[in-house]
Amino acid sequence: MICANSFTIEEAARLAKCSYHTIHRAIKKGDLTAYKPGKTVLILEKDFTSWFQSKRIHVVQIGRPRRSIEVHRR
Repeated sequence: MICANSFTIEEAARLAKCSYHTIHRAIKKGDLTAYKPGKTVLILEKDFTSWFQSKRIHVVQIGRPRRSIEVHRR
C-alpha cells in the first residue's frame, strides 16, 4: 500500500540524480519529509515531488546592471 508510492533514500537519490547524502541532508534539515516505520527510511512520492519542484531554478533577466561601478585609477 504505502510502499508502492514510496522510495528509499537510495531510490530518491537515483531519481533526483544526486547523492545519498544530499537526500539525507534534506531530511535532517526538514526540507524533505521522511518516515521510518522500521529500519528503512521511506519518502512518499508526493513529498519527494514537492521537494524536487521546490529546487526549481527561476529565470533571471540578464541585462544592464542596476547601478554602474566606477573604477578610480591613481
